[in-house]
Amino acid sequence: MKNTIKSILIALLISSTFNVNAQKLGHVNSQAIVQEMPDYESARQELESYKNDLAKELEMYQKLIMEFAQAYEQQKAEMSQESRQRKEADLMERQQNYEKKAYEAEQKLQQKEQELLQAIMIKVNNAVKELAKADGYSYIFELSTLLHAGGDDISDKVRKKLGISTSN
Repeated sequence: MKNTIKSILIALLISSTFNVNAQKLGHVNSQAIVQEMPDYESARQELESYKNDLAKELEMYQKLIMEFAQAYEQQKAEMSQESRQRKEADLMERQQNYEKKAYEAEQKLQQKEQELLQAIMIKVNNAVKELAKADGYSYIFELSTLLHAGGDDISDKVRKKLGISTSN
């Protein structure tokens, strides 16, 4: 009975060793690949343009607030206490609206960046999946998350699949 259990344990150990060794592992630097894609440069330019448009809008709004504040300061001495309080409340409300618009602009910019990069990452991920399937990889890891990069670096294969020319 003891020999049978030992035999089964040894067979399981040998079987699991072969399974681990049979797995084909690879890694990819998708961040570097994304930055080399032509889509990335156009997305970066589109994002920069969008950012400039938002900044111009905020700048215009800020300028209107400044003009309102300057007009108030010039007329303040001639105003009644009640008029001054209304103008000051109006000025504070305008400033709060500006801060709200600035926050919303930042949110819009982040959302736009996420949308643009997500489309590019989908292309890279699809290329990685197709290569993994075609070349028989069990696992493909992201290089930036590895402590030790064992296995094959398939970054150049992914570049080739995406039509990115390599320097090698």
